[in-house]
Amino acid sequence: MARKKGTKSVLVVGLGRFGSSVAATLNEMEQDVLAVDKDPEIVARWSSQIPVVQADMTDVMAIERIDASQFDTAVVAIGDSIEASVIAAGNLLDAGITDLWAKSVSIQHARILRRIGARHVINAESDAGKRIGHLVSGNYLDYIEIEGMHTVVKVHTPQHLAGKTIAEAEIHDKYGIVVVGVKSPGREFQYGENDTVMRRNDELIIAGRQSQIDKFLAS
Repeated sequence: MARKKGTKSVLVVGLGRFGSSVAATLNEMEQDVLAVDKDPEIVARWSSQIPVVQADMTDVMAIERIDASQFDTAVVAIGDSIEASVIAAGNLLDAGITDLWAKSVSIQHARILRRIGARHVINAESDAGKRIGHLVSGNYLDYIEIEGMHTVVKVHTPQHLAGKTIAEAEIHDKYGIVVVGVKSPGREFQYGENDTVMRRNDELIIAGRQSQIDKFLAS
């Protein structure tokens, strides 16, 4: 079936809170998404909102029936059974889906998923908890962990830098971070350039290691 340019075909397995949110978001973005759940009541609940079928992805025959190998990406969002999650992920990998995302519920679960070949492992609860913890601390307007110790955060311009350009503040040389962009109230977002002036009420998008960002904010 022909797809709109720029879209991906995504198979979402499991329609709990996490999986249903992923599937609904992809559907709203007009991606070619198909959701799967083994519970007929859950399937019926979502059938009027997103493309969904009833199937048990731990069953190899079910994998073949829905022709899972045709999908570019799969998201295994099963959270109530580690065994079912791992088996479903393994079946999808065996079907040829290499871009596999999987939800984990523990460190051990995540380790197993990575060992069998899941490219992206998400611990939705701990990732969300970490983000909220940083936001509640009051230092950040937004927070995204990229990889390991690297993060992207949104902050107001620190008082000691207000009125200075990025070059004058020597942000990269002093702190090792990068100002990706600046959003001033009532103005369009602009990418961070050497001559970009950082005003007190501006929102800065900065990227770097957590320790570098903490030093930048504490100066």
